[in-house]
Amino acid sequence: MRQNDTRCVLIMDPNAHIRRMIATLLEGLSITEALHARSIEAISALTISPHLIIIDWPADPTNTILLVHRIRQGELFDPRTPILALSTHMHHSVLEEAWQSKIDDVISKPISAIELIKRSAALLDERWTWQPSADIIAAQ
Repeated sequence: MRQNDTRCVLIMDPNAHIRRMIATLLEGLSITEALHARSIEAISALTISPHLIIIDWPADPTNTILLVHRIRQGELFDPRTPILALSTHMHHSVLEEAWQSKIDDVISKPISAIELIKRSAALLDERWTWQPSADIIAAQ
């Protein structure tokens, strides 16, 4: 990552303590701004597009699935923005539902600091990997 690059993460969890803890843990990943939101309505007011979205995956994820769908359709942010879900339930049906909704990765609660940092770093690295533009590909 170049010195002048900035990274922004959107943290959506109903618990303020969890949001602050995640932001603190991600400081080591050169996160320059952590946006916090408690609800889907709150993100519509954001003017910055995040490089990573960390979202709570509740027992009834209906609203979360709708949010992810809007993101993947490009209605809210770049549809390629990686999404990391946090779930208290890690049984097969929860994981399947998350991946069918186009969640990039899921980790369990209670949160392991090491796991959160590793998975967030991997998703950010995927997002920040240089992709040649169509003009460069056509010139080859």
